[in-house]
Amino acid sequence: MQLCQRAGLVKLGHIAIDGTKMKANASKHKAMSYERMSEAEKKLSEEVTRLLAEAERVDAEEDALHGKGKRGDELPKELKRREDRLLKIAKPKRSSSARRKRGRCGACRSRSQACGARADSSGAGKEGDGREARAARPGPGGA
Repeated sequence: MQLCQRAGLVKLGHIAIDGTKMKANASKHKAMSYERMSEAEKKLSEEVTRLLAEAERVDAEEDALHGKGKRGDELPKELKRREDRLLKIAKPKRSSSARRKRGRCGACRSRSQACGARADSSGAGKEGDGREARAARPGPGGA
């Protein structure tokens, strides 16, 4: 009991022993004597030390190969820049798509369902069917 208390497994307060017999549920095969616990502790400690030393060695090799603080699977600078550009392009595109889904036109910012003005160069200022689009009404505060 004292060994378990030192290991932090139990808190001991008052213990009363009255001689009540209970059926044990401990496995005879898993039970460890003090000697076997000491051997297992020593073996586990050696294994942990070996694994940590190997991890340090591998880390030092990777630092020498890729540079300190790098993993070696980073994107090349030219791809990283392109990825950043792609994200910058995608953000306004998503908000434009969301506006269209809510019924707003990206060209004139009106809520009209009839407005089909295209913002691309080939059909700028034209309705979806090719007719000239009407001028947008000024918004609040604008003349």
